[in-house]
Amino acid sequence: MTEAEARREATARLFRSVRAGRSWLREAALSSGASASTASSLPGCILMRSGEGPPVFMIPGAPGSVLQLGPVAAALTLPMPVYAIKPRGFDEGETPFDRLEEMADYNIRIITDVKNSGPYLLVGYSAGGLIALEMARRLTMAGHAVPIVVLLDTYPSRQLWPLYCHLAILARQTIKSVWGLRRYSVARAGQYLGDRKHTLLWYLAQCGIRGITPSPLIPEGASPASRRLHQATVSAGEDYRPAPYRGRVVFLQPRENNNLKPRSPEQVWRRFLTDLEVRQIPGSHLTAVEGDAISTAAEVSRCLAPFAEAR
Repeated sequence: MTEAEARREATARLFRSVRAGRSWLREAALSSGASASTASSLPGCILMRSGEGPPVFMIPGAPGSVLQLGPVAAALTLPMPVYAIKPRGFDEGETPFDRLEEMADYNIRIITDVKNSGPYLLVGYSAGGLIALEMARRLTMAGHAVPIVVLLDTYPSRQLWPLYCHLAILARQTIKSVWGLRRYSVARAGQYLGDRKHTLLWYLAQCGIRGITPSPLIPEGASPASRRLHQATVSAGEDYRPAPYRGRVVFLQPRENNNLKPRSPEQVWRRFLTDLEVRQIPGSHLTAVEGDAISTAAEVSRCLAPFAEAR
């Protein structure tokens, strides 16, 4: 499988989990002790686990991420209730927001309906981490306590990454391309180099280089609502410019870090986050919330445990 095909397959897995995950969420809510009427009384918010203490709010990224976070929520070793926020546009007939700031305000209205004052514990996956950060900034400015924000492999737009970070990534890609040629015959070398070129163009397009259009990753089988929400979330994340945030942030970095990401998240985040800690978790961006969800949940639990008794 080429790298371009691997990226498309990874995105397709997100959308397949949307279709497969709806029944999981209903069963998870019921098994946690929440009735169907209880879940429906919280518009835009799904109770994934009941409990005592300050609630944990999990924010999804692209469509399907909220459903993939189900295994993580189920494996948390904490007494607190866990909620997942459904972004507007997830259901058919809804129009997603265009700006990440609007998504943050929408989420804040939802969580303050659940609990009208802090502390608020936020966990964001992928692009959802950007929404969680903006929520934390706005909640803090409004006088609410946000003891911690946990980011599951979240980065801002590549256009904001420092130049030396891009140079290191491009150098690794060049070395990988030259070294990889040794494994291919002359007949297959052209196909290999074509795939490497596609990866380079995709990366440069993500960096904001004009005149390059990345190939779409959204699978044709995705529902129109999922396609709209995915595009809106990606576009909002690319346009978002984080303001400095002084609160505590823990970044969970999967050990299987591909060559298109920085080796150290601090390289990207240090200019925006004052109190940042990076912890490693097993797996990759996707397996961290799938096959490695138990390990991810254990690390999230360790991050949130000091705040379990807060009121």
